[in-house]
Amino acid sequence: MKSLSRLLSLIALLLAGASAHAAAETPAAAPKPEKAETELTRTMDKVNAAYRKLRKQAGDAAQNAGSLALVATIREHIVAAAKLEPFKLTEIPAAGRPKMLEGYRAKMKELLATIGELEAALKAGHNGEAANLVEAMKALQKEGHKEYKSKSID
Repeated sequence: MKSLSRLLSLIALLLAGASAHAAAETPAAAPKPEKAETELTRTMDKVNAAYRKLRKQAGDAAQNAGSLALVATIREHIVAAAKLEPFKLTEIPAAGRPKMLEGYRAKMKELLATIGELEAALKAGHNGEAANLVEAMKALQKEGHKEYKSKSID
């Protein structure tokens, strides 16, 4: 019995040493390269922060005042972002830039129209509709990012 106990202790010690040795040899993960920071990304980060809060509370009529404040914040930053140029413009041929910029600005106008509808729904107390519009904003964001956001910014 004593020898079995010693044998099990020895095996446990060997396994612990082997795993510690393997962990010591594993190289640390390389640090992630920093994403390109532009005025547009900083502006959109502010939109995203407000949007995440709004998404959680848009369906709750008791939080309409706070939701309207978040909508105002989002609108302010989207208006500012619409005046900026996406980084992806620098990655395409010059001949395609005017068309891309026109499409970007049109998508931003579409988003602003949805924001206007959202604000009206919240003011009218139609929180179910407001929650649907918040989801529509998410769909617009996905479409816009797919088309106009540079892969080097992700």
